Amino acid sequence: MRNIVTDMVVVLAGLAAGLWLQDVMARLTEASGVKLLLGQAAIWSLVLGLSGAWLARRRLAVLAERIAGRLEEGQAAPLARRAEAGPFERMSGLAVALAGAGLTILAIADARTFTVLFEEDGPFEYGSALLYFGAAGACLALAGRARGRARLRLWLAGLAALFVFVGGEEISWGQRLLGFGTPDDLAAVNVQGEFTLHNVYSNSLFVYPGLAVTAALLFVLPLAHRHAPALRRLLDALEFPVAPVRSAALYAFAAGCYAVTGLALGTPTPLPINWSDHLPHYDDELLEFLIAALFFVHAASFWRIEPPAASARPESAPQRMPAR
Repeated sequence: MRNIVTDMVVVLAGLAAGLWLQDVMARLTEASGVKLLLGQAAIWSLVLGLSGAWLARRRLAVLAERIAGRLEEGQAAPLARRAEAGPFERMSGLAVALAGAGLTILAIADARTFTVLFEEDGPFEYGSALLYFGAAGACLALAGRARGRARLRLWLAGLAALFVFVGGEEISWGQRLLGFGTPDDLAAVNVQGEFTLHNVYSNSLFVYPGLAVTAALLFVLPLAHRHAPALRRLLDALEFPVAPVRSAALYAFAAGCYAVTGLALGTPTPLPINWSDHLPHYDDELLEFLIAALFFVHAASFWRIEPPAASARPESAPQRMPAR
């Protein structure tokens, strides 16, 4: 009976969230016609998919175990992950948290200075891009060391490409630094007239998909790897670079800073309201900077993955314990 009630609560909560997101998306983007239908389809596909996954979670766990077993047969050795954070990861994580807290306090105490720091072409925008490029470089460095780990190398290459893309988009691919123009066809559909894809048709069109991806990588997967044994086994068999579970706490803290900053500036971006003269942009830039910093920290820590040479030694047996 308890399981039935829990399932009903989860499904109803999902439906309520879907209705709220649908309303917010319509107001933020002012989309209509095909664009509105596509947005609604994306939202309800996500809601129905997550609700269905929750209802079928036990069967999915069995399926995950079976797939993991097949994948493990092709592994020369299980993937070894460090259970403890190293000094760099600990200090960098603390620095990210302090930066988030300090910048949020600045937004509350001195909104003018805060907005200047997060202007277009400001220090934090370029800082975010550099952090993403650094994360990409770290992923490629680990891929170069991952001998005999084809799956791991593939994931790392994909993450590196993603980080380069996001970093490039953040600074319009150096458009203002290099002084080149925007092609006419792109300028016609880009709301800021920039050489970017994320501002095509709307400033907000890619906000929610972007948040979903970052939440999956920095919040959902770390928690799943820690608390869901079947998913942990599958992710290890896939050799996917999973952030440690403390990433979930840092991501939640960053989201909290984002929410407080938006309220302090009167521009809470996820909500279709604005009660100040500030553009609904600066709180987004804060969150983007903190997320970029988190990705850099985990990538530079090599996602706590042991080098293949070390993990192959008998005395360095792979750790199946979830990371902390």
